[in-house]
Amino acid sequence: MTQSRSVRRQSGARGGRTRAFVSRVEAATEPGRDRYLDLVRVAAILMVILGHWLVRVVVAPEGEPQTGYLLALEPGWQWATLLWQVMPLIFLVAGALNAVSWRRARSDGVAPADWIRRRARRLLRPTVPLLLVVVSAWLAVDLLIPGMLLVEPGVALIPLWFVAAYLVVLALTPATLDLHERGWSLPAIVAAVMAAGILDALQLTGRGPVLGTQPLVALPNFLLIWTAIHQLGHLWADRQLPMRPAGQMLLVAFGAVALAILIGMAGWPLSMVPVEGVPEPDNAAPPTVALFALALVQIGVVLLAREPLRRALEQPVMWAVVAVLGARMMTLFLWHQVAMVVVTNLAAQLNWLPLSEVIDARWWAQQPLWLAAFAAALVGFVMAVGRFEDSGKPSAHPDNGGWLATVSGIVLVAGGIAGLLWLAVTAFPASIALVFLAMVLAGCRTLGALGQRAAC
Repeated sequence: MTQSRSVRRQSGARGGRTRAFVSRVEAATEPGRDRYLDLVRVAAILMVILGHWLVRVVVAPEGEPQTGYLLALEPGWQWATLLWQVMPLIFLVAGALNAVSWRRARSDGVAPADWIRRRARRLLRPTVPLLLVVVSAWLAVDLLIPGMLLVEPGVALIPLWFVAAYLVVLALTPATLDLHERGWSLPAIVAAVMAAGILDALQLTGRGPVLGTQPLVALPNFLLIWTAIHQLGHLWADRQLPMRPAGQMLLVAFGAVALAILIGMAGWPLSMVPVEGVPEPDNAAPPTVALFALALVQIGVVLLAREPLRRALEQPVMWAVVAVLGARMMTLFLWHQVAMVVVTNLAAQLNWLPLSEVIDARWWAQQPLWLAAFAAALVGFVMAVGRFEDSGKPSAHPDNGGWLATVSGIVLVAGGIAGLLWLAVTAFPASIALVFLAMVLAGCRTLGALGQRAAC
């Protein structure tokens, strides 16, 4: 009886702490916040993380561990990317939130360049620790144990493409929102998608310069497609997307039909993500009009689900889960590939699991164990570096950077990241990464993301 009462007291104490925490989260949430946008963002990034973990294959034909890519080894699974490619939702949410943020700043008299720098710092502060750790590890491995790891450290930098792409889209927000407020969102979106479609056609016919195995003619689509989806976020912010179920279902149907025509009849590729190890084009690198069509399907679906899920998010417990994850979502996204690289290499070296020779039922049965190990490692990384995602206290030194500093900082960061990603898929010495790292750090410094001005 005494032991039972002790257990009940401990359980009651834990329940009390949980209720107190949930109450604090609820009290700290600003009135009028669109909680559903937070849920969409959190769910999308968690799906990205899970997808990246699943596609990295470790098998041991003839007893020798080797790594591969699920979508290359089993091309029949490429259809699943139609469900798992949810980056469009992240750019949609960004477009809605940036519209609200820039309007608020503009009404307070904040200059556009100052607002861009402030938003860029929130993105770059958690990025800097990742770069320092991964590039240092990459150089050490290349110097001390070249070619001995199953998965190279450079793979951990793959999520940085989003940082580069989003920085450029973010910098255009004052201009894109001005277009939106003038009633030009739909014409601008249509023009961007039409231009992207022309570049798609050139790319798919193999015209233009080539880097490695990929045509470069469609590189502007990184700007055209992601900005078009970001512009849809402006429409979301002003409730100018379909508000009735009939219109939302029409949006889904239109996107689905466009996908069927593009992929099934017009020759666009099936995969909505890059397929590592194959020369064929995909719909994400660079993004295509097929990816935009997929975005329309996804937006229609999340619109259909909005009202019931918004009501559910009024429950403090559910909202607390979303809010806690959202507060560390950038750290989770940036470090999830690091967790995969570390765990995969350790598991292969220490023989933690008997590996399958091929992708079979045994391989699939082992995946929950791999995912659990990746998740445990990621939690550890978040606990170690998550604080860099906090905004911090305002700096005592004003940030007086103008347009020249802002643009040059973004160019340096985006260019340095592009260089690192290029280096990760080439055979050049890892020491070149120092040049690109210096570019990114210089850009971060110019944007105020290093030193005393990092807080915002």
